[in-house]
Amino acid sequence: MNFSIIIPFYNEEKNIAILDKEITKALLKIKNKHKFELIYIDDGSNDNTLKELIKLKKNYFSKKIILHKKNESQSKAIQSGINESLFENLIFLDGDLQNDPNDINKLINFYIKKKLDMVIGWRKKRKDDIFRIIPSIIANKIVNLLTKSKIHDNGCALKILKKKLLTNINLWGDFHRLIAARLTELGANIGEIEINHRKRNYGISKYGFSRIFNVIVDIMFIKIFYNQKKRPLYVFGNFGLISFLISLISMIYMFYLKIFEAVSFISTPLPLLTSISFLIGLVFLSIGTITNLLENLNNKSNEKKYYDIIKK
Repeated sequence: MNFSIIIPFYNEEKNIAILDKEITKALLKIKNKHKFELIYIDDGSNDNTLKELIKLKKNYFSKKIILHKKNESQSKAIQSGINESLFENLIFLDGDLQNDPNDINKLINFYIKKKLDMVIGWRKKRKDDIFRIIPSIIANKIVNLLTKSKIHDNGCALKILKKKLLTNINLWGDFHRLIAARLTELGANIGEIEINHRKRNYGISKYGFSRIFNVIVDIMFIKIFYNQKKRPLYVFGNFGLISFLISLISMIYMFYLKIFEAVSFISTPLPLLTSISFLIGLVFLSIGTITNLLENLNNKSNEKKYYDIIKK
């Protein structure tokens, strides 16, 4: 099988040479079984990450270096790699040396043997401090609650999946941590396997308690933007139409009371109900329209080239 290995970096200058050496060593053991390309993305680092990437020597595997013009996000870095990948199977892992490249073969074997659409690692024995573990656990619980996924470790970077599964999905925000949950919703056959997790020796983590809020926001956007049967204007527009209908029925009933029953409706709650329902309808319709515009802007921004390619 053919695999594109995508690794984003942000201020990881001390980890690059070590990781490249470890990955090369791990892949050499299985190069006769599979074909690989390596795609390294510098997500607008302000240290010597790019210089270290350029210094890497050519070896047995094709390499591409992608440079973001500014820091975009880990998700957009991965998306850049996907855009430039050649092969139909993708492998993601972090550039901080906490994922063990020796686990790549384990994931590939499991992926092929079980005929899965995706395999995600499970950091059952994490080597992070409590200030990273607790937010991760909370975020994972929220993801599973809102998406009905049962993945143990949605935030694990090490994963393998079929490229075609992401054809209609653009990664942004913290979406890279929601891929497994989203694909579960879409009916993909996903497996997970325990992997080795290592302590970070160089650099600093870019995640903390803010991840919880980011995850909630991204899930809400996913529910709106990526449900193909319920576009934003359709969802909010339906609520708006229901409110308008309530307002119309209330108004008709007021006229009925006035004309046929000779009853004054001023002292009833009907005028208030009519006004509030009408205003709520306007609000929902406005939200649907604005959200639709935001979706279009998001799609257009994803079409813009925000990175450069350095081929090796």
